[in-house]
Amino acid sequence: MAFARTLAAIALLGAAGAAQAHFVWLERSAQGPAKAYFGEWADDLREKRDGLLGKIMISPVVTGADGKELKASADGVDFIEFAAAGKGDVRLRQPYQFKDTLVQYGAKAGREDTAAKLDLELVPAAAGANAFVLQFKGKPLAKTEVTVFGPPKWEKRFHSDENGRIEITTPWPGQYVLEAAHVEDKAGEAGGKTYAKIRYVSTLTFNVSQ
Repeated sequence: MAFARTLAAIALLGAAGAAQAHFVWLERSAQGPAKAYFGEWADDLREKRDGLLGKIMISPVVTGADGKELKASADGVDFIEFAAAGKGDVRLRQPYQFKDTLVQYGAKAGREDTAAKLDLELVPAAAGANAFVLQFKGKPLAKTEVTVFGPPKWEKRFHSDENGRIEITTPWPGQYVLEAAHVEDKAGEAGGKTYAKIRYVSTLTFNVSQ
């Protein structure tokens, strides 16, 4: 019994660690619904609805280009689908507390909007551009790592310059995912639980056709 409890504790700690390392991303075609995933895009790891996805994505707020909240339209084995329609970017927000850290997950599908609406967001310099400004609460975030994942499971790390800017290339057709994180040493309380700091993890997903 003690051994079984130890294994269960190890599994729980492993799941919690994975929750810290993973990120949320959105996938969407040009004008169809948006699907939210949680895991590791580059490793084709998508957590299941009856596992970490369901544990983390408790009440995500997903909004369309007009800022109106979108309703969940379907649950897949490893995704939650939201009824987006028409052109424009879709955004997701989901908080999750792990020990003394409040993790603020953010995700955006599309690169049309040049104004940030998430706390941490990669904003295109122009609609459809490959140059972005990493903004934190409306201000450029300098010297911060941004990881770019490309269609052949390629990845490259960039660092925003003194103006929060990065510029990437998109040589292959397919889906690209950009991921950035930032920690704010700010204590507070959320949902009746206290935290010592906030970790923001934000992604941007877009498709390239050539």
